[in-house]
Amino acid sequence: MNRRTLPDEAELRHVMGQFVTGVCAVSTRFDTPSGARHDAIAVNSFTSVSLDPPLVSMYLRADSTFLERIRTCGQWAVSFLGNRARSLVGALTTPAERRPALEDTADWAVGPHTGCLVLSDGPGTLECALHLTQPLGDHVLVVGRVLGAVGRDHEPLVFHRGTFTGISSAR
Repeated sequence: MNRRTLPDEAELRHVMGQFVTGVCAVSTRFDTPSGARHDAIAVNSFTSVSLDPPLVSMYLRADSTFLERIRTCGQWAVSFLGNRARSLVGALTTPAERRPALEDTADWAVGPHTGCLVLSDGPGTLECALHLTQPLGDHVLVVGRVLGAVGRDHEPLVFHRGTFTGISSAR
């Protein structure tokens, strides 16, 4: 039997970088002593799971404060990012203590199904109720049941080979 060695982290990162992924902003809300607040992060590990029932998923780091906020709130929203939203990715990937106020980073609206923030521009939005979480390695699979969806014909932002790029639709 021929045993191959497992790839190291750098090699695996290089190989996985060949796979094109979409980029989205995921938001939730949480309570503080001074009232409800919103939080959002950029995610590229998002996918559709099922149409019946309507389920979607993403992976979050197991030690994530954002994951705990989703578990507490029980609801979250996804906004697919358009090609013009590159600066928003930078804001959403900045550590929370250095991040600008979320409401100042983009044109957000309150989602009618969850109260979580959604982007008013971009390829689409989904509002979700937390369906289940499952620890997997150093991440947690988060599955949501879709409560509402809005689609728009906008060019998406994608992540490929370690960088963000846009694609154009063939028309």
